[in-house]
Amino acid sequence: MHRQPIPVLLALGLLAPSSAAPVFAQDEADDDAASVASTTLVLAEDGASDGDAALVSIGVRRGLGEVSGVRFIHPVDVLSSPDISEDLAFSFDELEPLADQVRTGDARDVADRAAALIDLFEQNLAAVRREQLIDAYMLRAIALCRLRRNRDAEPVFARVLTFREGYEYDATRYPAECASVFEAVRERTLAGPRGSLEVVTEPAGAEVYVDGRSYGPSPVVVEDLLLGDHYVTVKHIAYVKAVERATVARSGSRVRYELVPNERSALIASPEALAALRGELGETRAGSTIRSLGNTLGAAQCVVGVARPIGDELHVQLFLYDVRTRFLLAQHEFDMGRDESGMELAREAAVALYDGVDLSGAIDAPDDDSGLPTARPPEVWEQWWFWTAIGAGAAAVGVAIGVGVAATPPSEPAVPQGWVRFDARFP
Repeated sequence: MHRQPIPVLLALGLLAPSSAAPVFAQDEADDDAASVASTTLVLAEDGASDGDAALVSIGVRRGLGEVSGVRFIHPVDVLSSPDISEDLAFSFDELEPLADQVRTGDARDVADRAAALIDLFEQNLAAVRREQLIDAYMLRAIALCRLRRNRDAEPVFARVLTFREGYEYDATRYPAECASVFEAVRERTLAGPRGSLEVVTEPAGAEVYVDGRSYGPSPVVVEDLLLGDHYVTVKHIAYVKAVERATVARSGSRVRYELVPNERSALIASPEALAALRGELGETRAGSTIRSLGNTLGAAQCVVGVARPIGDELHVQLFLYDVRTRFLLAQHEFDMGRDESGMELAREAAVALYDGVDLSGAIDAPDDDSGLPTARPPEVWEQWWFWTAIGAGAAAVGVAIGVGVAATPPSEPAVPQGWVRFDARFP
């Protein structure tokens, strides 16, 4: 993978973000005052694997999801944001009118159009939300049901329930007359046979989701899945997010995905960027690399972790920085196992990390010898108005000099070369 010099990349992350690297809105002006966007990145050191880092990241993400006012931003989702064509964007807007039409209009048109949308969505899985895919399948099934083609509608309903077992029929969106057909299919489908799915990735250690649920780092075996088609999402910080359909058979199935390097991730996941990030951890003020991480991912706060192996376990350090104020808000360290119970400890650590933290990024002066950094008022030269005043003053002096030179009468005694005459009269 081609890598540009990291100083240039970091500068671009700070000064010239593109649509692929959004910067959080200044002072979170468009969001709720008590809400803050937070992201996390875990560094694997001293022989720790990508899978180890993924275990910590998964646990931390679960914990951030429980902290009131915190919105988690997954780095891979930002760095792998897909390009959405005009046709695909238009098709998203069609779903609501089609739902209105299937309730009150010609179901035949809806059945045909929904079938076309299903094909389009299946070809663009990385750009389609699961709710949109489900909606297309449901519109197709309900239109067939309204046309009294129940036998054709039943496998379409079953298709939805195979990868969304908990899906409930929405009688406010879809006609009530089709609810009984859906419920009958639901009962048969959920009572059907099940199998397992093994997911392997190259490289290993990528986080694996099946039907939207995280199952940890690859390789992983997912048990108790209904037979049929499911959706696998694979996320690795240095690679493009992969979204694929996988079929589970009665005897079990195995899929293997070779991930594609993501050049966008060089901003935060190249060896140079990670080394620079590691050098800033523990400082009381966020350095340029930490701030670039937050700006690149569109997050106002960053939880940066370091995972090191200690025997069969991992020793983890977590640092919480605010990108806006640059303060180190909190830090925490703990030991965890490489299993589900370990991810639970990481979840608890993330919740504890935010205990007592002001989401605005401010910190209080310590009243003991804890050694925490204290908030300080910005120096005069750090204020925006200081440099504005300097610039305005310089401009005013330049204008005054220009006016003085232009206004000097030609009959005045000559001014020595290199000097400027000033002539001011006061009342």
